[in-house]
Formats: sequence, C-alpha cells, structure tokens
Amino acid sequence: MTASSTFDVIFVGAGHNALIAASYLAREGRSVCLLDQCPTPGGWVRSEELTLPGFVHDTFSACHPLFVGGPVFAELGTELAEHGLRYVQGEVSAGASFSDGRSAVISTNPDALSAELDCLGEREAWTQLIDDMSPHLSLVPLMGMDLDSPEAARLLRGLCRQTGCSLPFASLLNGSGCDLLGDRFSSEELIMALLPWLLHLGLSPTDAGGALWAALLMTTLPAGNPAPVGGSGRLAEALTGLVSAYGGEIRTGVDVDAVLTAGGRATGVRTTQGEQLTATQAVIASTTPDQLYGRLLRDAPGIPESTRAQARRYRYRRGCFQINLALSARPRFADSRLDGGGGINVGRGLTELLTSVRQAEVGLLPGYPSISWHEPTAVDPGRAPAGQAVVRLQVLDVPLHPTGDAAEEITVDGRWTAPVAERFADRVIAEAAKHISGLEQLVLARHLLSPADLARTNPNAGPGDHASGHNGLSQAFTQRPIPAHRGGYATAVTDLYLIGAASWPGPGVSGSSGRAVARRLLNRPDSRETPREQPPKRTMGSRSVDRTAVTFPSGGASSEPPP
Repeated sequence: MTASSTFDVIFVGAGHNALIAASYLAREGRSVCLLDQCPTPGGWVRSEELTLPGFVHDTFSACHPLFVGGPVFAELGTELAEHGLRYVQGEVSAGASFSDGRSAVISTNPDALSAELDCLGEREAWTQLIDDMSPHLSLVPLMGMDLDSPEAARLLRGLCRQTGCSLPFASLLNGSGCDLLGDRFSSEELIMALLPWLLHLGLSPTDAGGALWAALLMTTLPAGNPAPVGGSGRLAEALTGLVSAYGGEIRTGVDVDAVLTAGGRATGVRTTQGEQLTATQAVIASTTPDQLYGRLLRDAPGIPESTRAQARRYRYRRGCFQINLALSARPRFADSRLDGGGGINVGRGLTELLTSVRQAEVGLLPGYPSISWHEPTAVDPGRAPAGQAVVRLQVLDVPLHPTGDAAEEITVDGRWTAPVAERFADRVIAEAAKHISGLEQLVLARHLLSPADLARTNPNAGPGDHASGHNGLSQAFTQRPIPAHRGGYATAVTDLYLIGAASWPGPGVSGSSGRAVARRLLNRPDSRETPREQPPKRTMGSRSVDRTAVTFPSGGASSEPPP
C-alpha cells in the first residue's frame, strides 16, 4: 500500500469487470485504485483446492466463452498471455443427458454437429432459425455497449423496426425460451441441450426475454466453451498482474462504507476504517442497485426518491447450489461423447425442468433438480492428480429461502443450514449417478456452496442469486438494473458508474461493462468501436475449431453463451 489517497479513478470492488476497466485506464496513464473486501481480487472468478490437495476447483465461474469471444480478449489477450493466461477447450461445447439414456451433443466440430442434427431430425429447423436470426446480427455489438448511448439507441431502433422479417425482434424480446425452442424443435434432446442455459443468465425457461437469449445461445454455443488452463482463477490472476504492471493499486481486505459526493458528483470513498480516498475523475462501483443506493449512497443528497424506490424493489429470483467433487477416476456417461468436456445439462426432461424451476420459485427444494455438469479435467487434466478428476455440479433451480421440500424428505425452516445443504447434495449426486454409473463410489471429497454461502461471500448475490438479480425482461436490457439507469452505466450521481453482473448485459464473465465504462472515461464513444468481425452465415451457425483441445493464447472463437 502506498501513502497516496488521491487517484483519478477509484473502484469499489475488484471483480473481473473492475480489473478490466482498471487495465484499460492504467494503460492510458490514469491512476487507479481498486478496493475489495475479499482477501483476493477477482470476485466470482476464483480457483482453489476446495476438497483435497492437488484438486483445483472453480469456486464460482468456470468457462469464459463470453470473454474469449469478445473484444476485451481481442484487445488485451496478448498482454494477459504474458501474465500466464491460456485457454483450452475440447470438441464438446454443450449437451444433454437424460436418465432414460437419451442424449444430445452440441459439438464445436461442424461435421459432428451436422450429423447430430440429422440424427435428431432437426437440421432443417436449426438452419431456418439461423437464417431467421440473420437480420438481428446488429444486436451483437450491443452486448458491449452502454444502452443509454445514442449509438446503442440507434441500433435498438433499427432492430425494432424490422417487423417485416419472419422472426421480428419484438417477438424475440417478448417471447420465452421455452416457446421459441418448443415451437422450432421437436426433439426434446436438442431443446434440453439449450434451454437450461437460460438459468445461468438469471432467466427461467418461461420468462419474457428468454427467446432472444435462447436464439443467441443456439447460434453461439457451437463455437465452444473455453476455460483457462489451471482454473477460472487464472483470469483474475492475469488481470491483477496487468493492472499492477501498469502501476494500478489493488487493496484487498478493505470494505467501502460510502461513496462521497459534493455538488452532485462523486468525489471519493470512505472505508469502514474511516479512511477517505479522493477520486478526481470517477468512482466505479461493482455492486447492485440496492447496495448502491441503500448503503453506499445512503446519505447522499439530491437523489430522486423514485430512484431509491426502484433500487429498493430490485428483485432476486432463485439461488445457486454448487457441488465440487474430487473423484478417484474420470467419470463416464453412457454416451461417451459427453465425456469430452463442456457444459452438460443433466436431468429427466423438459417437464421436470419446468417443474423444478417452479418449485424453486415458490420456496421448495426441487424433488428432481436440474443439474449443470462440468468436468474441467476432460480438457485440462492437470487440474487433478494423474488419472483422477474434478467435477462441478450446479443446480440453478433452488429457492433462496427453502420453506419446504417437494420430495417431503428434508426438513427446512427457510434457511440453508449445513444439514439441509448436505442432504440436498446427497439428492443431487444420487440424481447425477443415474447418468454416471458408479459416481457415488468415485467421490473422494466434496465441497458445497449453498445460496447462503454465496450471500456471505459476496453482497452482490443478495440472498444468494448468482446472477446478481433477476434478468427477465422487466429487469433486463434498458430496464437493467433499474429503469432510472436506462440500461446505461451512469447512476443518479455524476461521475459515479455501476458495473458488474447487475448491469447490462447481465451475468457472465465477459468484461463488457468494465470495458464500456473505461472507454467512456477515455473519451472513446461506442461509435468508434470496431467489434470483431462476425463470421459469415453458416448452415450450422458455427465456427470450425480443432476436434482436440485447442488453446487460445491471444484470440479465440467468437461465442457468447453463459458462464
């Protein structure tokens, strides 16, 4: 720590978006200081030996397709590689496994994907939906733009005017993922390889706004699901190294108590220890609107009561329950193609998915939870001792406050206590064992993360929501995080910006909001942005990659599925 207490830009929080913004600013000579209450920077980008020595697990996020396929990696990738960041992915991007033995695989190999669509009888429907999405390709640059900017407004107006196409943008914007995929595809296997991904984005299968995200997922998942070699935390480590190399300061174990204002603008921050730091240009907060206006700006004058009321009503929807397993050997699906890495949706089918989500939303532990399965050692064997494996099971259809159990087996009282978490973990692993023969016998150790644990580790989770707030249409796009922000990053206080999962475009490791705010402070408006050229339209909607694991030292496949 230096003696300085004045900086051009001060960050409240040092998650990946803050680290990315700080990298851009520091590289241009701006003095930056990041303050984070956690002992290490990175936010939800972290890897640890959670179970046993030698088994490296992703504590929160795992795969980074948004980041690798976006402009941040194109611009900073070479420098991040110098700080040890390298990505790897296999041929399998996503898939679905059913307890009755059915399966589907979305491969990064166009020929394999084509063969799978033929097998499922979905080639024509897939190709048609790709064609119908073509008029909306201008949406892609919006993912990295401030929606309150004139440039973004022009793009949105143009999209909304496209009423003559076979799939109007308004239909995508207002429709649900379940309706879109159900109308287009007849194969439950293909639907289940795609639809559960909406849960990662903070949406349910039936939420308005889900149709657009489902269509984007379908067009981008074939590009792959790259992950950092050595674990998700390697991204945070590389970004930390880059910020430090440019002279930026990162102070951990520091809790910011308030953002200071004068004359209607942000002038600095005060820590819970009473230290005051001055920001001459801006304060950037990685937080949620309820935390921003209810805590950090609780005493700030001049903020409209309507804005404070909107922030108070900011909604969290469902919780995240995560199990990290150390296994004595690599797990094997009945369909060996699913052993190739990627994100596999494990469950009993569409009806059970819709049921479990609804159960979670009314406070019940689902009887048959839907599982997102990811085995990093399929493409990165160094994450575990030789011949052994690490696996992450995520259940994103659990209640924030369990008040009952749909299976009537677990006694709950509204809290995620340790006994409740242990018993629910038993249910999840038993359900996964219907897809992985002998799974329970392979388990050497396990680590659990309940919604209550998530809430304790990061206030941005609210009561335990991994998406930092519901991401349905009423709280997405130009309504994110609250209508007063109009989809932008500026707040009710001049020179104070809000970034992170609660801001547009929402959850996921992309760095979009951090980059957008940095460009704004560097006077580089969206109109000067040059997004990476989109690939020409292809029948399968995919960019070809090697069939074996492939590394991306300074660039990557263009893809934007969820974390």
